[in-house]
Amino acid sequence: MKKTDIILIVIILALSVSLYFILFTGPAEEARVNIYVDGELVRSEGLAGNISPIVIESSYGCNFIKIDSGAAEVTWSDCSSRVCVRTGKISRPGEVIVCLPHRLLITIVGSRGADGPEGVDAITG
Repeated sequence: MKKTDIILIVIILALSVSLYFILFTGPAEEARVNIYVDGELVRSEGLAGNISPIVIESSYGCNFIKIDSGAAEVTWSDCSSRVCVRTGKISRPGEVIVCLPHRLLITIVGSRGADGPEGVDAITG
């Protein structure tokens, strides 16, 4: 190997590392809790907050939602099955809580974090 080959390899490695940090380690966008009733967004809150309770009342029923310590959960519902309450806490983008009788959907959204645009799941991680 010549001296110019080594310099070229070092430059290519430096550019590769720089490109990685520019694309995948930018500032993380704040994760948000989006609450939908019958397909319409009724409330959106930052996941980092401490909000309790959020009362969602509609013609379908009533749910109490708690956001605390980076997680959201349904703490009470007047539906008969209470699957939404038993779902527990959600905290990662892509996780959802659904209350079918009340047509309620709670999602965690956040488009970018330290793991890249979609993050790492069990399959790719």
